[in-house]
Amino acid sequence: MRVAAITLVTALHEVDADRVAARITTGHRMHVDGSAFAAARAVAERADHLDRVCGPDADHGLVVTLQPGSDARAVGMLLANAARSETGDDRVLRHVVGVLRADDVAHLLWSDVDDAFVAADRVASLVEYATVIALDRLAPLPLRRRRALVALLHRLAPQAVIVALPALRTARDLPASNGGAARVLASGAGWMRALSSGADTGRDARDDLVAMRYREPLPFHPGRLASVIAEDLSAGVNGRVLRSRGFFRLASRPDHVGSWSSFGAMLALDPTANPSWDADAPIGQALWFVGERLDVHAIERALDGALLTPPELLAGPDLWRGWVDPFPVWPAVDPASEHRHE
Repeated sequence: MRVAAITLVTALHEVDADRVAARITTGHRMHVDGSAFAAARAVAERADHLDRVCGPDADHGLVVTLQPGSDARAVGMLLANAARSETGDDRVLRHVVGVLRADDVAHLLWSDVDDAFVAADRVASLVEYATVIALDRLAPLPLRRRRALVALLHRLAPQAVIVALPALRTARDLPASNGGAARVLASGAGWMRALSSGADTGRDARDDLVAMRYREPLPFHPGRLASVIAEDLSAGVNGRVLRSRGFFRLASRPDHVGSWSSFGAMLALDPTANPSWDADAPIGQALWFVGERLDVHAIERALDGALLTPPELLAGPDLWRGWVDPFPVWPAVDPASEHRHE
């Protein structure tokens, strides 16, 4: 694959991705669907074909639209890994362009809708794993809401360039790229940066947003955590949480590491693929929050109150498993991995 040849375009609606791809295509274009592996393989095969037909020195930029819901991060990283193994150079991805309808995103964030989990997850992934975010339908939003939305997107994707869709007319309107977009995807999301380095916490004088990081080694008590979520993290109590992300440990599920992800009023607490005893598993709580007028100290106190007390900690996992746990059931840890616990 030729260095920096590929641009991925993803959107919640296929028509939006097609419209942007038509504007920025200078040479070749294709659409892929299926799994991330299948999509990456199809793109790599097309790029290799263009190399053979056009010659390695030709600028045969390839614009690829992904089906809605595709994992653009996985596709981009698979392409980069394949190129590195073949040529020693992983700079094959110019950009990942995410296209959003601003009014729809604002509705998910500020309307208190609490049952659009699929849409919320797709929006969050699209934003956090993009190098360019193209916003359509900004005009229906009041100026204050428009500014708040753009400020939030900058927090979620500090590596991305945010543009209004009408300003993206041709490929020349995209920022310059050295082809290393896949490297940004690996760890460029705002929550990743915050948890790894402590960056992007506190209040930014340029907007009304506050970000905070919460790290504690102790697990949460399931009942007390449920109360914190219902009472202390609900909109208006200690500010409005717009996005939170990270990993957590629940004492009643000592074999699992949980994934914490909220967008607007929707919070998903799911198991990760890592069992708790895995050497790479995060320890305790590692959470990042960003929102409007957050009372950081109040949220920290509430979360601290949900941690196990010393007597509870000493009681051990056999007792913890018997506690009332109000959260949805998770599947059992894969027995094939249990040898790592022995």
